[in-house]
Amino acid sequence: MNPVYAILLTVSLCVAIARENLRDNLNNLNNRTTTAEKKGRIFSLFSIVQFPNDACRSTSGTFTNGTCYTAQECSSKGGSSTGNCAAGFGVCCIFQVSATSSNIRENCTYITNPSYPSNYVPTSIPTTVTYTINKSQNDVCRIRLDYDQFVLDGPTATSTANVATSGQCATDRLTMTTTDRTNTPATGAAATYGQYPYICGTNTGYHSYLDLSCTSTDSATLSFVIGSTTSNQWNIKVTQYSCNDDYVSCQQGCFQYHTGITGTIQSYNFVGSQQLAGQNYKNCIRQEEGYCCIQYSVISYNIGGGGANAITICTIGGIGGANRCTGASLCSMDMIIIPGAGQTPTGNPGTTGENYERFCGLNLNALGFPAVNSPIISCECPFELDHITGIEALNGIGFTSLVPDPLMVAPLPSVPQGFQLSYSQIAGSC
Repeated sequence: MNPVYAILLTVSLCVAIARENLRDNLNNLNNRTTTAEKKGRIFSLFSIVQFPNDACRSTSGTFTNGTCYTAQECSSKGGSSTGNCAAGFGVCCIFQVSATSSNIRENCTYITNPSYPSNYVPTSIPTTVTYTINKSQNDVCRIRLDYDQFVLDGPTATSTANVATSGQCATDRLTMTTTDRTNTPATGAAATYGQYPYICGTNTGYHSYLDLSCTSTDSATLSFVIGSTTSNQWNIKVTQYSCNDDYVSCQQGCFQYHTGITGTIQSYNFVGSQQLAGQNYKNCIRQEEGYCCIQYSVISYNIGGGGANAITICTIGGIGGANRCTGASLCSMDMIIIPGAGQTPTGNPGTTGENYERFCGLNLNALGFPAVNSPIISCECPFELDHITGIEALNGIGFTSLVPDPLMVAPLPSVPQGFQLSYSQIAGSC
């Protein structure tokens, strides 16, 4: 309702009520309308003003979105009013938690580190800060985590001293579990994969999705393991979605979910300039209507050797020109997987029919051996791209040597940074 009309309606009601009360007093006609009836009529007129509890844009410089509630509802739920919504009848209500062991029950809640926006300095290290996310309504099946700010200590550096653990999130890390997915990744000499990967380093602007079952009591838990007093800042927006929502994938297992005809995909901690070990997750891209294939192009790409036995082979100018970094034999540990990959929608023309789905090394090329980046096309639906790295270290059990091989034309590759790819969907009749 237009705010001006709302004000005029309120004034008209007040005048009408005053006139009716005066007439009743003068004529002593109490039998015309009882006080209860008048109150009921007044309340029924105001109850017409209703609005959905949709997402709204807040006026906060820190928290972008909130939920539209009445001022009283926002206060009773423990939120903070930051701007108006519903044509001024509601307030944009922000929910934010920071203390460890906090429970989240409202959609669009922000999780921040203790003492945010300052750096979190724990009284003792290592320490763990946990948050539990409960369903805001029974039909929720996906939780999206938007890392509006995410800065933790980076992974173990790749060097001769850290061969066995390079890339591990050994100091700081975020791990995620749900009621029916309870395996968490472990670090150290006996590292393991989790059902969701750990992440560390700089991941501001990234996102992740968690799957929930149909059980109304299903929940998710975020655990920050903090091992230092520096680089401990996070501000994470938690959004809950129904399985019927257009913004969620129709299949489970999509740790990242991208929408749109074009976009960008990059590995976690790409900005931190080092690929993470212990990664095993899927990027999903929603197939837009009228589009049958997808093309991936390199913005930046350095996955590394792919396996402990491949580090000297998968190098530009490698031994005897054998610098192919595709296929299961060479990309056995660190890789991306693109199902149905090829130079064209029908595969690799002019070859013996050999197509690769695993890619590693310094260049992304459908043919494998050319030391040059080239777009890769896949027409296999759904559109997916997996990222997998060694459990204990990058390149499997680590570099066997960081000293250039005398038979090699070029030195060993730099520290694997990961990947940043653009994608573009290709129109057609599927």
